[in-house]
Amino acid sequence: MIRQLLYGGVMALVCMAQLTEAQTATYNNHAQLSTRLKNLSSKYAAQASVRSIGKSSGGRDLWLLTLGKGDATKKPAILVVAGLDGTHLAGTELAIQTAEKMLGAANADSISKLLDAKTFYFLPSMNPDAQEQFSAKLKYERTGNDTKVDDDRDGRVDEDPFEDLNGDGLVTWVRVEDPSGTFVGSKEDPRILVKADPTKGESGKYLIFSEGIDNDKDKAFNEDGAGGINPEKNFTFDYQIFVPGGGEYAASEPEVRALLDFLYRAPNIFAVLTFGPNNNLSEAPRFDASRVARRILTGPLSKDVKAMDQVSKLYNGRTGLKDAPSMSQTRANFSQTAYYHAGRYSFTTPGWWASKVDAPRDTTRRAAAVPTTPSNTTAPAGPPAGGGGGGGRFGGGAGGGAAAAANAANASEDDTRFLKWADKEKLTGVYVDWKTIQHPDFPNQKAEVGGIVPFAKLNPPVSYLAASADKHLKFLTGLGAQMPDVQLVNVKSESLGNGLTRVTATVINKGLLPTYAEIGDRVRFVQKVKTELKLGAGQAIVSGRRLNLRSALAPDESEEYTWLVSGTGKLTIEAGCPTAGVKSADVTLK
Repeated sequence: MIRQLLYGGVMALVCMAQLTEAQTATYNNHAQLSTRLKNLSSKYAAQASVRSIGKSSGGRDLWLLTLGKGDATKKPAILVVAGLDGTHLAGTELAIQTAEKMLGAANADSISKLLDAKTFYFLPSMNPDAQEQFSAKLKYERTGNDTKVDDDRDGRVDEDPFEDLNGDGLVTWVRVEDPSGTFVGSKEDPRILVKADPTKGESGKYLIFSEGIDNDKDKAFNEDGAGGINPEKNFTFDYQIFVPGGGEYAASEPEVRALLDFLYRAPNIFAVLTFGPNNNLSEAPRFDASRVARRILTGPLSKDVKAMDQVSKLYNGRTGLKDAPSMSQTRANFSQTAYYHAGRYSFTTPGWWASKVDAPRDTTRRAAAVPTTPSNTTAPAGPPAGGGGGGGRFGGGAGGGAAAAANAANASEDDTRFLKWADKEKLTGVYVDWKTIQHPDFPNQKAEVGGIVPFAKLNPPVSYLAASADKHLKFLTGLGAQMPDVQLVNVKSESLGNGLTRVTATVINKGLLPTYAEIGDRVRFVQKVKTELKLGAGQAIVSGRRLNLRSALAPDESEEYTWLVSGTGKLTIEAGCPTAGVKSADVTLK
């Protein structure tokens, strides 16, 4: 019934839902976010509550917003996580806006019924230390928390941070004309630097570095600045040791431990949705037998792949988002840990990305902004958006030329796509023109500062996210409607004489997804489907097992149970599991 109402009415509800006072002109800092969540829980006290599940390394609260009616722990749940990657502020904003829109429509029939039957957990900012850098006096992209780390292992901490060499309050990039340089201006967009291709007759012209100087004279730039451990490199699945920003050991960071503690102690969580710069929703993972035929799994199980494909189709259909950039899963991140180690369905998406622009770029409009030199801007994923070492794009301590070059070579396509989109939207303040400076480390060479503004590429103006939040509300309500639904049917009792009664019941999953992920049986952190006969006084089981456990029920799969019971009066049959709900039926012995 819930599913039918949701599918029929969610379109109208999303149109009705309005942002509350939380609609903002820019991204929140932690204090603003805290106030916003508390106000939300006060305004919708019957459907929402807020509490902290722990503190970040820097002492900031890790807020949990719970949506639902009644006892949240007794209902199947979806967990939405955002802000683990400190550069992805859009995910935090999307998570909160989606929750706001759901609460705004909470009195409508279909959403009301959904909140009666399901719980939605939101953890919108799980790396607040890094996200604060957006609001800092010196803005640069940062992924590391406030844990103090000797990134370059020279016995000193934070001795080589970023410097604002052109005085604009932003950390972008330095390009230096040098015969040994390996970068040239992109032919597609001269603002972008790309790796020179000798096979095409190209000769490198520029060295590139994150904006700053070599304070400790070790020939590396900004490799030991503020910002410590990146939570998205510190989770337990596929953890790598001795990786910059990864921490001394898996789950060393308070943000990571708080999130894992919450997940493992909430057996009702059926699925996890992570907003971050990874994507397994636009295109579902594929089954690879070679990755599961081993002791340590590195690929999803076959039944889970089928369910993931179903959810991917739901996502694409409900959101209408197209042309997603390639954003593969990274090692030791939360999304993969939630699946491979906690046994939950785990989905991840950036939620927003710059759309493709096929039309030629407006060079006339941009001419004044493009330097007259043959090359322009920084380069890809690392370079364009700013912030290298010190827990930034390069994960703390990898902000030198080699790391910058590697990142630049991999992201020129994303940078070009972003700048084309920004031009089409006539956005300003997303790009810093190259400006000549006097660089103390290159006294006799031409050095320039410029590039894509920190945070710009992954985080559009906040006003662009309202439509995306509408789309993700449609997805979440659709996913809630497809979740498993265990029911007890065909409950019968038959008197056999001599004080004996045959009791029969069928347990069936009437949802559109399995009662839990197949991998749940491998990791053993997910509770099996339990069917239990609860006896009254003077009753005894003559035949049949009082407690029956079985693996996940597929959609429309059922199993029948039969008992012979002696005695009189009422007994109760209870069936289900935390991820699919528990139902009960009373039987009178004849």
